[in-house]
Amino acid sequence: MIRGWPAPVPVASDALGLSRYGASLLDAMGQGTAPPVGHDAAATQLLAVLAQLAAAVQADNPAAARRRVSWWGRLLGRDVEQELDAQEGQSRLGVLLVQADAAVQSVGALLSQQAEAQERALDAALTLEAWVDAGHAQLAALSPPLQEVLLQRLDHLRRLAVLQQVEAGQWQLLREQNAALLGRSQRITETLLPAWRQTVLARRADNQQQRDQQAAQLLDQIHAEVASAQARLD
Repeated sequence: MIRGWPAPVPVASDALGLSRYGASLLDAMGQGTAPPVGHDAAATQLLAVLAQLAAAVQADNPAAARRRVSWWGRLLGRDVEQELDAQEGQSRLGVLLVQADAAVQSVGALLSQQAEAQERALDAALTLEAWVDAGHAQLAALSPPLQEVLLQRLDHLRRLAVLQQVEAGQWQLLREQNAALLGRSQRITETLLPAWRQTVLARRADNQQQRDQQAAQLLDQIHAEVASAQARLD
C-alpha cells in the first residue's frame, strides 16, 4: 500500500473485531502526523519585512508618506509619525533586504514540507477508501447484525478519508499562498526596488519632476504588492 501503510485484511468474525476494522491502519497513520494546517511564522515574517521595506523606500518621498494617512490620522499627527518611521527604515534598507532574503529562504524550505504533507494526506485518503471498499466486498459473508457493526465502522473510516481530503486541500491552499508571496517578494526586491533606486538616482541628473512621478509610481506598485500579499494571508 501507499507509504507502506497496512493493506486491507479479511474482516473479523465477531462484533469486537469488526468494530476495530482498520485499527492497524489508523495506528500507522498516527505516527509522524503532520503539523496542523495554518499560517506559518516564516510567511508572516517575510510579509512583515516587505511591509518595512515599503515604508523604508517611502522615506525618500515625504509627501507620499503623508498622502497615505487619512485626514483623521493627520489630525492625530500620524502622518508625521509615519514619515519618521520611514526615515528610520531608510537607514536600515540594507538590513531589511538581508532579512527579506533569509525569510524567503525559510518560506522556500517550507514549500517542500507542505508538499509532502499534502501528499501524505492524499495518500491517507486513498488508503482509507481502499479499506472501505475491501470491507464492503466482505459484507455478504456476515450475518445481518454483524453487517451493521461493520457498516458503522466503514462509515467512520469513510468520514476520516473525507477529512484527509479536506486537509490535503488546505495544504495545497497554503502552498499556493506561500508561492504567491515568494513571487511578490521577488518582484519587489529584484524588479521594483532596483528600478526605484535607479529612478531616484537619475532624477538628480535630469528632469526631477518626471523622475519623481516614476518613483511615486514604483512606490505605489511596491505598496500594491505588499497589500496583495497581506490580503492572501488574511
